[in-house]
Amino acid sequence: MSELAQRVSRRFLLRSGLVAAGGLAAAGTLAACGSSEPASDASTSSTTTTTPVRNGDEALQRLMAGNRRFVEGVPTHQGRDSVRRAAEAESQAPFAIILGCADSRVTPEVLFDEGIGDLFLVRVAGNTAEDPILLGSVEYSAEALGSVLLMVLGHENCGAVKAAVSRVQDGTTQPGHIDSFVDPIIPAVEAVIDTPADQLVDAAIRKNVQLQAQELAASEPLLAPLVSEGKLKVVGAEYHLQTGVVEILG
Repeated sequence: MSELAQRVSRRFLLRSGLVAAGGLAAAGTLAACGSSEPASDASTSSTTTTTPVRNGDEALQRLMAGNRRFVEGVPTHQGRDSVRRAAEAESQAPFAIILGCADSRVTPEVLFDEGIGDLFLVRVAGNTAEDPILLGSVEYSAEALGSVLLMVLGHENCGAVKAAVSRVQDGTTQPGHIDSFVDPIIPAVEAVIDTPADQLVDAAIRKNVQLQAQELAASEPLLAPLVSEGKLKVVGAEYHLQTGVVEILG
């Protein structure tokens, strides 16, 4: 582990942990994460009985293979038993980070057929990382835990994106603190506002994913160097609720 990663881990573990509020952001509650020590060699990170991964490309292949099993109705459900629970109790080395929506229908471990300790999940309505707490959670898994893949995972029929579209088109605001997760999506809607009305929401969903992936890949001071050194791969994807298929966005 790098000196910076050791400092990050020690500092984070001494704090009380990051607590998601209102069920909108589930962002790596470190107080419940056990040791932050990654596997001895992050380049060969593996916490599963299936294919180990050495880099972001292999990590993506593994996720997509799991999604195919899920879609075909033949998931292995590997890594979800008492043996895995005990094995992961003292440390973690998730091979991939999923920045996903908090939507109850989009559950990464299920749709990628992964188990305990395989994925580091950062979930917030609208799958954005504008808030420093969310960005810090992503950075923590990439820098301190050695995750080699970061996937921004949007999904069709996203309510957060629909709210952003209503804001741009009609000036509609949301009650309470709901607009706090709508605000970061506005640039994506504005970028595709000339799209035909019946295609606008899906275009905004995809643009939001793409913009978030681009921003994260260029994020300083931690993520951009990992990307440029080939230690972290960043991709965007959209989950289709009806079919269960995860589509990688170019």
